[in-house]
Amino acid sequence: MRVNIYEEELSDRVEIVPKQSGFIGIRLYMHLPVTTDRQQLRGPFMHRPGDDDSSAVTFWAKDKATLRQLLQRALKQLDSAD
Repeated sequence: MRVNIYEEELSDRVEIVPKQSGFIGIRLYMHLPVTTDRQQLRGPFMHRPGDDDSSAVTFWAKDKATLRQLLQRALKQLDSAD
């Protein structure tokens, strides 16, 4: 499966998600880009106050060290890209 997420969909909201099984995840939340009255707005997908149904992507690994290595490898490739 391939998931495409564009920068305008990403928010500053990041969450670390531990599981009792030992897995750990880093969750990146997305905001909806919305255009109203020729104005671009971004924000969480709120059904009503307190009911946030925003989309998110979670990257899982068996432990912090493995997750850190995966993310660092991705950043290293980004830094070396032309």
